[in-house]
Amino acid sequence: MRAVDRLSAIAGRGADLALVAICAMVTYEALARYVLHAPTRWTSDVATTLLLWLTFVAMAQSLRQRRMIRITALIGGRSPTAARLIELFSLVVIGGFSAMAVWLCWGEMLESIAMGRRTASMLQLPQWIVEAPVVIGFALLSLQAFADAARLWLRPAPDFGHGDAGDLPGERDTA
Repeated sequence: MRAVDRLSAIAGRGADLALVAICAMVTYEALARYVLHAPTRWTSDVATTLLLWLTFVAMAQSLRQRRMIRITALIGGRSPTAARLIELFSLVVIGGFSAMAVWLCWGEMLESIAMGRRTASMLQLPQWIVEAPVVIGFALLSLQAFADAARLWLRPAPDFGHGDAGDLPGERDTA
């Protein structure tokens, strides 16, 4: 389970770096276009591809840090056992959906590689480059969901109160 957490953290850091790179590329493109009057052909395609990568590979880290969207109106204030069961249900659904997405998208990515598909963008990148983050991201999310479900009973029950829903259990500032 620690290995899954490490993979999620590494993916999260990679997403952070991709965001910095996107900001740098967009800034460079703005300067090149409006100051140097020499727009680039590559920044839009590369920035969009990086955005896909960071979005999908960051999902596992978001789940790990309990930063996923939650609807707490119906489950807030329940007993610790009920909170754990609700959390278990949501983790199993997330893990199962993610595993199904990997299974479906893996075949599509392999087909893109076999057929040599290219994107319809100016750079005409190989299509698998924009399909791979979906497979990798959902694989990481599935692993993280099942790891979190496996250790659910080993940590404090999830807090579904109406406070800062992003806090990890036991990490609220009580001072």
